[in-house]
Amino acid sequence: MTKKILFLTQNSYYFVHRYFIDIFEYQNSDIAFVSENQRGIRNKYIEIISYFGIFNFIKCIFYEIFFMLILRNRIKKLKILNIKDHNLNKFLEESVKSKNYEIIISVGCPCLINSKLQSFIPIYNLHGGLIPFQRGRYSPLKSMIKGHKYLGASLHLVDDKYDLGEIISQDYFEKKCNDKLLNYNQVLSLSSQLLRMFFDNQFKHLPNEIKDYFENFY
Repeated sequence: MTKKILFLTQNSYYFVHRYFIDIFEYQNSDIAFVSENQRGIRNKYIEIISYFGIFNFIKCIFYEIFFMLILRNRIKKLKILNIKDHNLNKFLEESVKSKNYEIIISVGCPCLINSKLQSFIPIYNLHGGLIPFQRGRYSPLKSMIKGHKYLGASLHLVDDKYDLGEIISQDYFEKKCNDKLLNYNQVLSLSSQLLRMFFDNQFKHLPNEIKDYFENFY
């Protein structure tokens, strides 16, 4: 794929860059780091601790520093934009009007994207969950709490509601343990594989037995 791409994501070395840096380095791409000003950094950390636990939170801090030391020079070479969450849709509207990009892909963007822009440019969201059964922030961890047997990732078109757009590609794995970080990172790894396949015009879909499992679950 040679179209000019805008990636919307967060500036996390552990949860984002180590899985997607090679994709971000894709030729003719811009990377927008979207900050969560409206929610606030304090609330963000409280939410992370509530889902991962304090011990895993501390581990994440050390992992973040470790991968920052490894990847920071590569990140500096990217075409990076820094955007506040409350300014994101205004920025996207201006970009669409000026035709700066041909495709927009959200990779963990922390705020809702104006779905009306979908009329002018394809906007995709890479979600760490099997929609429509696993929606929202921290879907893998919420799914583990619910007792889901399967976890996975979905690439879908942005809709006016979180994680309900048309599904483009999905893949899954069977949860083998209850390690939160291990499963969360496996979802991220699977997500990056889905995105690479998308650029190669390859797509995956859930088998009927997996869909049946979730429909019977609820």
